[in-house]
Amino acid sequence: MSTRVIETITAEDIARHRAALCAWAEANGLVPKDVADRPGITVERVGRRTVIVFHEYQRGADGKVLVDLDRGEGVTVRRSVTQVETLAQHGYPGAGSESDQAERS
Repeated sequence: MSTRVIETITAEDIARHRAALCAWAEANGLVPKDVADRPGITVERVGRRTVIVFHEYQRGADGKVLVDLDRGEGVTVRRSVTQVETLAQHGYPGAGSESDQAERS
């Protein structure tokens, strides 16, 4: 199955367009505060589906982000979800035309 990146969202993009990206994330079932801004977010075409690939902070039983003491940063795991609503639907500027086609599978 082929995979093709159709949109890349950097940490700088997240800082500049936080409101639109948070609305988009929530509409796609993500919790914005759990999405790490680094290394970024991609929207990818995987076969016939469009997926959002991101890194999610891991939390302990107390709800606090787990920290890798050697690296001094939050522990994340790479995740992906099927995109339900597009970036363009939430006012994200410059959203690629291909990512405008929400896939429901």
